[in-house]
Amino acid sequence: MSEAVVTALVAAGAAIGGGVLTGWFTLAAAKRQAAAAWAAGERQAQAAWEAGRQQAAAAWDAGQLQATAQLDVARRTLTEQILAGQREVRRAAYVAYLGRTDGAQQALAAWQSAIGTTDETTRRREYDTAMAAVGEALNVVRLEGPEPVTTAAETLRNSLATSAAGPQHPFAQRTFLDAARAALTPV
Repeated sequence: MSEAVVTALVAAGAAIGGGVLTGWFTLAAAKRQAAAAWAAGERQAQAAWEAGRQQAAAAWDAGQLQATAQLDVARRTLTEQILAGQREVRRAAYVAYLGRTDGAQQALAAWQSAIGTTDETTRRREYDTAMAAVGEALNVVRLEGPEPVTTAAETLRNSLATSAAGPQHPFAQRTFLDAARAALTPV
């Protein structure tokens, strides 16, 4: 064998050995790169999963807060409607009571003017009927309350009694009106 052939064989062997060695290192590097890419993909998938879970939890919490707020608004609205209805019923009771006391005041004045005349008995019956109506309206006021209005209503009724001393009616009526207005004013 000639020196040229040996050199060619050594060169070919070196080239093959270098190619095998380079291929070996390239394969090892490719395996490491693939493992790193796989690990990075797993981390990215895990991060995406965690981000999705956190978004879902945040959406759930926001939904709970919104539902709680809506329930609170509904409760307050219902409470306000109930209180407005209660105030309206009270107002009607107070107005009816004032109407009855005004009628009784007029009947009392008519009866007192008719004392000693032929109309005295008729006017007294009208006064008694008017006071009975005041008593019925007072019972409604007692049911509706509150206590300050009930007390003022009883004082107003007592000011219309035949045994009432002096002209108490205007003051008693003003006291009742003040108590009724206070009870009807929303808090």
